[in-house]
Amino acid sequence: MKSLARAIRSPRFLGLFACIAIASILAAPTVVFCPRGLASCELAINRLGSTGDSRFFAGAWEATRVALVDFHQFPSWNPFHCGGVVLYQDAQTPFPGLPFLLTFFWLPTAVAIKVWIFTHLLCGALGARALAADRGANLAEQIVCATLAAASGFVAEHIGGGHLSFTPFLFFPLILWSFRRALVDVRYIVLTAALFALTAIQGGVYPVPMMAVALLVESIARLGSATDRRRLSVALPIFAGLFVLLAGVRLVPVMMYLREHPRFVPLDDHITLGEVFRFWTTRTHSRAMIGHPYVWPEYDAYVGVVPVALMLVGLAITLLSRTDPQDIRRARRIDAIVFVGLVWCALGNVAGPSLFGLLHKLPIYASLRVPSRFLGPATAVLGLLAVTALMWTRSWLARRGTGPRLQRAVLVAQAVLVVGVVLDVTLTNQRVMQQGIDPVLSGTRAGDAFFQNTGVDYTQYPTFPVRGFGTRACYTALDWKPARGIVDGRVPQAWVRPGDAGTVSQTSWTPNRVELDVHFENDGLLIVNQNYETGWRSNIGTVGAYLIARDQFWDRQTRPPDLPPSIATGLLAVRLPQGDHHVSLRHRPHGLALGMIMTLLGMGIAVAILKYATPERVANVHRLWVERMRTLIRKKRPSVPASDGPRTA
Repeated sequence: MKSLARAIRSPRFLGLFACIAIASILAAPTVVFCPRGLASCELAINRLGSTGDSRFFAGAWEATRVALVDFHQFPSWNPFHCGGVVLYQDAQTPFPGLPFLLTFFWLPTAVAIKVWIFTHLLCGALGARALAADRGANLAEQIVCATLAAASGFVAEHIGGGHLSFTPFLFFPLILWSFRRALVDVRYIVLTAALFALTAIQGGVYPVPMMAVALLVESIARLGSATDRRRLSVALPIFAGLFVLLAGVRLVPVMMYLREHPRFVPLDDHITLGEVFRFWTTRTHSRAMIGHPYVWPEYDAYVGVVPVALMLVGLAITLLSRTDPQDIRRARRIDAIVFVGLVWCALGNVAGPSLFGLLHKLPIYASLRVPSRFLGPATAVLGLLAVTALMWTRSWLARRGTGPRLQRAVLVAQAVLVVGVVLDVTLTNQRVMQQGIDPVLSGTRAGDAFFQNTGVDYTQYPTFPVRGFGTRACYTALDWKPARGIVDGRVPQAWVRPGDAGTVSQTSWTPNRVELDVHFENDGLLIVNQNYETGWRSNIGTVGAYLIARDQFWDRQTRPPDLPPSIATGLLAVRLPQGDHHVSLRHRPHGLALGMIMTLLGMGIAVAILKYATPERVANVHRLWVERMRTLIRKKRPSVPASDGPRTA
């Protein structure tokens, strides 16, 4: 019992308890929603929010769950949205994210999404606590860092607004912690790469490139040290290769889709440094943002005046303090450089040097909008700078030889400050964690009948997969539009063209597969009442798109050059010869097999690194490599012939 009591009182246990408390307080409205005070409270754990993003991600979750559970097939195609659109190759959908795989088969969708959110909040808090602990922060300082990283306005606005693909931003503190540890023990780079891969697999279309910028800035900041240059030369190649391999199962199909349907957005926003401070310190704001193309939730990053003041003190200490050891001062400078780099990116298309403007010329970054989203990872680093001020105060008092009474008073003041920051940040930001409340989703099995029903209220989109109908309405980040000619209502979902060429009857339907019996008197086209995409294959004939406006059929090889590459431009069609045919149309994402092989290979390499790449072995390999390079250089250096002495005239 004494050992249990000691464990409960230990800083590690108290830190874990504090992180759970931070995540729980922030997420409380997702469990019990009280929009107008205690008298209006409703149980919300099984209810979705009423924002467009909440419904989009819930609809994608339901389409995936229905495909897996009710039809026992891979969730490749989503016929319930936009007249039919890719599901697995949509970079922001949650499958096959780990929380999805652990919950979809036994928890209702809304509950599973709330579990997903809570686990990410907890991960963010624990990662920030570990990051501060490695810097020498005490328990109170660790809790401050955890609060600012996991409960900021950025986190609450985006998660509460339904942006499930933004939850992997909460991996950033743990990514930064593991990356820094990997410079001492390269085995930690496996965790860094695995978290990046998990981010990509879980649909983190913005977290991956933005967190990559943070690691790039961190690496550049470390180039002044010969030791760090040597360590980075080992860690960065392993990280890059392992990330691509581990994420291959999702990365390859998504990249192949984006190659066919690129998404380019204008660089159309910028913010000032004064606005950034306003975003950090404004509790409430109207939805409109005058002078900006986006709404307030895209900018909100509330952490409060006290943490921002501590951050400014931390920056001043980083610039001016010369009393601390060199390694501590260097660690502070690196934090400051990463913070400044991320805030600079968040400013967007500013006049003069624009870091985001430069990034926006690169292939992946050209598809990103809303540069203020860089404030997400920047706020996590803000916590480290705020902790710097608190840590420096403690060390300054210790150097001055202050008595134990004053030191205890300082610790009490720290505790009061921590409680105030935790309550202010979590209670202020929790108000947007549950934005509205939708009806409970049905848990009944989906039927095998399907038709297009665009006239139905789009706010009910998450119910469509179970109810068995689709819509031509679109709410998606993909550059995708439904084909002209899709027919609404309980009508036949396939027909022939020319109209008198033959007959067709549908024998079975699932989200990814359509079975039809066709009779053609002459060669003709079989038309299916949804969009074409190059992942569709047929057991017979040539699969392609039918353009109703041009009365024209084309396949992947004969696509007209004047068609825009980034939109759906035709109905799903199959060119068939004369005769009787049983047509089996199925959708499979390109590159899935290659991606699975890459992921399995990456897992094997990760296990090998964890087992064999000890610091001693890595140091020996590096020493042998350097010696080998020196030997090769000496061999290639031209020899100078010996002199025979001075020549005389």
